[in-house]
Amino acid sequence: MHISPWMTDTATFLIQLLILFAVAGFLVILRKNHFFRSKVRIKPLDFWPPILLYFIHEISKKGLSGSFIPEVVIVWLGLTLIVLLWQIFTNPKLTYKKFFVTFWRFSDLFLFGCWIVVGIYVIFEAI
Repeated sequence: MHISPWMTDTATFLIQLLILFAVAGFLVILRKNHFFRSKVRIKPLDFWPPILLYFIHEISKKGLSGSFIPEVVIVWLGLTLIVLLWQIFTNPKLTYKKFFVTFWRFSDLFLFGCWIVVGIYVIFEAI
């Protein structure tokens, strides 16, 4: 039986979405434990950027044609430089901690958006 590529890409995208929610749910449950809440100050979404980069690669690779990782990373780091310049000029007391927290929160949102856009693009390209 032949399965069309758009069905495979859609299933891959939905399974990746389930994995993201499973990771976030596991971390929410883990944070409810008093020991982990007091020792680890991390949000469930903080684990998403590396996972999302891998998912973008997996959903967009097509044989030898490569994936969308270079494009996503170039735009991601370019926008990060713009955010850094904006923070430098608006906040004279910028610290490394403030920048990196902002960078990581921005990465959560940006990479999630990129993953959705790449997933929809790949699915519609396969139709």
